Amino acid sequence: MSVDAPSSGASGALTSQLLANSGLMEAFGGHLQELVGSKSSYIDSMPQPMKNRIKALKNIQVQYTQLEAKFYEEVQALERKYTELHQPTYAKRRQIIAGDYEPTEEETVLGFDEEDDDEEDGDMDEEDAPTGAKIMDVDENGDPIEPEVEEGASAKVEKVKYDDTTTGIPEFWLQSLKNADVIAELIEEADEPLLRHLVDIELKHYEEPMGFDLIFHFSENPFINNKSLVKHYNVKIEVDDEAPFQFQGPQITGCTGCEVNWKKGHNLTVKTIKKKQKGKGKGQPGKTITKQVPANTFFSYFSPPAVPEADEETDEFTEEQEDDIAILGRDYEVASFIRDSLIPKAVLVFTGVEGGDDDDEGMGLPFLDGLDGEAGMQLQQQMAAGGGRPGGECAQQ
Repeated sequence: MSVDAPSSGASGALTSQLLANSGLMEAFGGHLQELVGSKSSYIDSMPQPMKNRIKALKNIQVQYTQLEAKFYEEVQALERKYTELHQPTYAKRRQIIAGDYEPTEEETVLGFDEEDDDEEDGDMDEEDAPTGAKIMDVDENGDPIEPEVEEGASAKVEKVKYDDTTTGIPEFWLQSLKNADVIAELIEEADEPLLRHLVDIELKHYEEPMGFDLIFHFSENPFINNKSLVKHYNVKIEVDDEAPFQFQGPQITGCTGCEVNWKKGHNLTVKTIKKKQKGKGKGQPGKTITKQVPANTFFSYFSPPAVPEADEETDEFTEEQEDDIAILGRDYEVASFIRDSLIPKAVLVFTGVEGGDDDDEGMGLPFLDGLDGEAGMQLQQQMAAGGGRPGGECAQQ
């Protein structure tokens, strides 16, 4: 990881601190102003034997970086191993959420103290509901009642009221997604009726080529024919011989979605608008035409743009490519959160313990770091600010 040089403001503050300390001033002598903020000239002024020693230290650093890459390869292998070991735990969680298994009294006793007002009250009031929780009507079996859905959109989703007849934990994954700040802003109101049918999110690792799938499993619903939607991410762990000090560990280098098989009249990725055209002649009424345009939806997540390539001559990106860079940057943030927090700690996200902006910092795999030249650096910087298996296939009914 590179360390940025101090800004002029930081250098000025450091100079002021040093000037105020007579002991440091005496130690640095008359070279203080030359040293602060002039790292390059300081190295250039060294005698050749010292420069040679620094080169030797850099070669040692390269050796460290190469071992670091092997460390991350072993970490990835451990992740694959323990993801498999966690499967029985995830299976039990899925059964409880779906209402297929009722925990025993012994299983509901926590081994630590926790204040839980909701359990004492019995019912979850709107004020007590987790952040963003939706309260909606349920039938006599405790199952959510489907709202009527209009073409290309959904009716307003009411908040869920839980009582003793409720089976499982309705809307567990929808609520968890909405509690995650990095994901919540991607979810439109029209997405919620379909996301209420999300029954599980699964992580699957690949060793060669390295990568992972995020698999969204759905119950029968009026929107899609798919049983699951898959998002695949390519990962590499590689030290660039030409720029070894840019190595940052595992890198997400690209992603592919899958085709969503929408049922007629329920495609959330498009919306129908009416537009009135001007009449051909004076006083003649214009025609009203209808057309479909892209709609904002969470499900655009399964149709990511390709990683853009800069112009060969200018080494720059177009405005449209920069938009794609921003989309990919956010896409990788979402993937990192789902992979590293939501799947392993779903109950903590559902209850609001995790999922805020503060939880996202420093999390997940580093972003794309595989393009050469200034354009590659530009791409990395923009994505930070915000091995390749064929694209994942969505499982059909």
